[in-house]
Amino acid sequence: MLCIVSPNHNPAFNLAAEEYLFKNYTEDVFFLYVNAPSVVVGKHQNAMAEVNSRFIRENNIPLIRRLSGGGAVYHDLGNLNFSFHQTVDDTAKISFKAFNEPIVEVLHQLSVPAEISSRNDIFVDGSKVSGHAEHVFRKRILSHGTLLFNANRENLSKALKSESGTYSGKAIQSVRSKVANLTDFMKNPMEMNEFVELVAAHILTKKSNNKLFQWTKADQQNIQQLADEKYSTWDWNFAYSPKYWFEKQTEMDGKILAIKMFVEKGHISELELNGELLCKEQQLKLKATLLNQTHEFVAIQKLLAELNIPEQINDCFF
Repeated sequence: MLCIVSPNHNPAFNLAAEEYLFKNYTEDVFFLYVNAPSVVVGKHQNAMAEVNSRFIRENNIPLIRRLSGGGAVYHDLGNLNFSFHQTVDDTAKISFKAFNEPIVEVLHQLSVPAEISSRNDIFVDGSKVSGHAEHVFRKRILSHGTLLFNANRENLSKALKSESGTYSGKAIQSVRSKVANLTDFMKNPMEMNEFVELVAAHILTKKSNNKLFQWTKADQQNIQQLADEKYSTWDWNFAYSPKYWFEKQTEMDGKILAIKMFVEKGHISELELNGELLCKEQQLKLKATLLNQTHEFVAIQKLLAELNIPEQINDCFF
C-alpha cells in the first residue's frame, strides 16, 4: 500500500486528489490530508440546505462537494482526513468497518476508548469523533473519514447549522450527532503533525510492502487541473444539488415577504412572491428577472441592485 501525506491544505486540491488517486491508481493507497476551514458535503446533498450560508460567506469558508455520499462535515486545520483506496475482486464482499479498524487501533494506543458504530463512524464516550463515507466504482473502493483532533467546534456548529428557510426535495440529509475532539480524551497532549505521523507510521507497520510515497510532478499538475475544473466550480459544488423547493417568510419593518421557489441544476425555474414588503410592480419585475437565474447570493445581489430593490431583500432568498 502506498501511504501519501498531502503537503497541501487547499480543500479543493485534496478532494481532487482523492478522486485522482481513486480513478488513476491501481495500487492500494492510504491518503492523509488536513484542510483549511471548509465545509464538505456529500455527492447527493443539497449544498444550500446543509449550511448557514451567511456564516460561511462572511467567514470566507468554501463549500466543496466530494465524490462520495453521506452527510456534510466541517474541516479545518484541527481535522485530520484519511482515505483508503483499494482494488478488489468482489466489491460486495468488502467490510467497510475493516478500514476504520487501524484508525481505532491508533486511538487505543493513545488510551482513547474509541469504538466503531453500526454506521462505521467512530465514537468515544457517546460523542462522534469521526464520520465515514464510501464510494464504489467497478472494482475500485474508496473509504474515507474525518478525525476531529482539535477542530474549532464553535465554527463547526455555526457552519453546519442552517438558519434559513425550508428546503424540501430528495437530497440526502445529514444526520446530526453530538461531537467531540480527540484531544478531549488524550492523557498526553500532542500536536497535529505528531498525530499525522503516528497514524501514518501505524499504517506502514500493517504490511511489509506498505511504503511512504510522494506523487509525481505530473500527478500534482493533473490534480490541480481537476481541482480548478471541478472542485473549485459553482457548477459542481452547488448546481449539482438535486432539485429542490425553497420557502421562506421574512418580516422587515412590520411587513412580510413570502418566497417559494423551485430550483433545478442551480437555476430558479419557478418563483412565487407574496406580501406587502414589495409592491406588486416590484414583485412582478423581480419574478421576471430571477426566473432562470442562479440561486446564488452574488448573482441575486447584483440583480436586486439593477432593480433598485433594497439589498437586504437578498437574505430572503437564502
